[in-house]
Amino acid sequence: MSSEEIINSIIKNPQLISTLAEKVYERLKDEIIIKKLEENTQAIKELQTVIAELQKSVNENTKALGEHSKAIQELQKTVNEHSEAIKGLQNAINEHSKAIQELQKAVNENSKAIQELQKAVNEHSKAIQELVNEQKKLSVEIGSFTSRAGKNMEKTMLMLYKKALELHGVDPDKVIHGNIIDTLGVIEKNRIFEVDFYETNDYIYVFEIKNFADEGAYEQMLNRKKLFSALYTKPLKLFLVANYVRKDIRELLEKEGVIVISSVDVD
Repeated sequence: MSSEEIINSIIKNPQLISTLAEKVYERLKDEIIIKKLEENTQAIKELQTVIAELQKSVNENTKALGEHSKAIQELQKTVNEHSEAIKGLQNAINEHSKAIQELQKAVNENSKAIQELQKAVNEHSKAIQELVNEQKKLSVEIGSFTSRAGKNMEKTMLMLYKKALELHGVDPDKVIHGNIIDTLGVIEKNRIFEVDFYETNDYIYVFEIKNFADEGAYEQMLNRKKLFSALYTKPLKLFLVANYVRKDIRELLEKEGVIVISSVDVD
C-alpha cells in the first residue's frame, strides 16, 4: 500500500483521526509546556540575575546615599560653622567700622586742634622773631654803648689809681687798649685777645681792669701772663686794677707775681 493510500484510509476513518489527534495533541501539549517551562525558567533565571543586580545596585545606591547623607551632614555642619564665623566676622567688621569712625572723628578733632596750635605757634614764632629782632637791635645799641663805656671806664679807673700806679713805675697815659693774637696756640691758636698794655725798653706792662675781681679776673690774668711770656722776650710786669677784689683772689694773683691795686678787699 502506498503512502497516499495509507493517508486516504486514515482520512476515511474518523475514529482513527480522532485517536491520532489526541495522541498528537498530548505530545504537542507536553512539548509546548516543557518548552514554555524551559523558557519561563530561563526568564526566571534572567529575572533573578536582574533582580540580584538591581539589589546590588540598590545596596550600592543605599550605601552611596548613606555616604552622601553623611557628607551632606558634614557639609551642613561646615556651612553652619562658616555661617557662625561669618556672623562673627560681620560683628567684628561692624565694631571695626564703628571704631574707625570714632578714630576718624578723633583724627579730625586732632587735626583741628593741631591747626589751631599751628596757628598759635605761627603767631608765637612771629612774636618771638619780632622780639629777636628787637633784641638784636638792642644788643647792637648796648654793645656800642658798653664798648665806649668800658673803654672810658678803664681809662677812668687808670686815672683814679694813677698815683698808686706811678708808685710802681707805671705811666697810665701810655696804656693802650688793643688786640693780641695767639699765633703759637698757647691758649687757643689764632684766637684774638683784647688787652691793655704798653711796652718800654725794659718791660712789658700788662693790665687787667675790673670793677670787681673774682675767679674770672684771675683766669684772665693767668692767660695774659702765659700769652705775653710766650710771644715776648722782655720781662713782664702784671697789674690788676679793681675797685673791689676778693681776698682769696688777691692772694692767688700775688703768688703769680701780679701787683694788685684796689680800694676794698672783700671776703
